[in-house]
Amino acid sequence: MIGEATVIAVAAALYLADCVVLLERGQAVLEAGWRRVALGFGSRHYQISGKAVALLNPLTPFVPAFRTLPLFSDASGFKPSGAVSAVRPLAVLGLLQFLLVFVALPICLYRAPGWPFFISLILAYLNATAMLVFLVVRFRKASIPARPLIGLGFGWLACLPLSVNCLRSAGLSFRLGVDAARAIRFLAADEKDVAREALAAQVGEAMQELDESDARHRRLADLKRQLTPEAGHGRA
Repeated sequence: MIGEATVIAVAAALYLADCVVLLERGQAVLEAGWRRVALGFGSRHYQISGKAVALLNPLTPFVPAFRTLPLFSDASGFKPSGAVSAVRPLAVLGLLQFLLVFVALPICLYRAPGWPFFISLILAYLNATAMLVFLVVRFRKASIPARPLIGLGFGWLACLPLSVNCLRSAGLSFRLGVDAARAIRFLAADEKDVAREALAAQVGEAMQELDESDARHRRLADLKRQLTPEAGHGRA
C-alpha cells in the first residue's frame, strides 16, 4: 500500500508543478471556459526570478489557457478567437486524460493491479498520443508554430502525469496578440473591476522601478489612470 500511495503522490506532485506558470510584470493567464473567461495575474507575494507565480486550477485541465503579451510588448501574437478554436475541441480528450490518470489508474492500482491497470495505462498513453497528433494538426491549420509541441509531447509520453495538462501547456506555448489591459474586455462585467485593480497594482509596482523621466514611466502612469479612472479623477 505504501508503494502505491508513493506513486500516486509523486504523480500528483508532478502534475501540480506543471500547473505553475511564471508571468512577466503585467502579463496574465487567460482561461477560456465554455461559459466564461477568467484572467489571472499570479501572486503578488511569490515570485521566481522576478516573475509572478500563477497556479492553474488543478481540477480544470480541460479548460484552455493562454498567456497575454507583457506590458508594452512589441512582439506579435495570435488572435484569441483563433487560438481558442485551435485547442478547445480537444477539451473532451483532456477531461478523459484527467479521469484516466487520476481516477482510473489509482483505482486499478489499488483494486485491480493486473489487466485492468494495464489496459487503463495503455488507454492513457493512446489518448495522450491522440491529443498530441490532433494538436499538431490544429496548430498547423491555425498557422500556429507546432515546433514547441515536439518537446512538450516527449514530456507527456515520458511522464504520463504531465499529459493531463497537455491542453493548457499547448496553449501556453505561444502568446495571444493582446495584452492584459485589452484582454479585460473579454471578462464578465462583474469581474472587470477586479482585473483592473490587479493589473493597476502591477503597473504601480513597475512604475516604482523606473525613473519619472523615463518614457516608460509616463506610459505606465497613463495606463494606470485608464485602469483606475476614479482614483485619477480624485487626484485631479
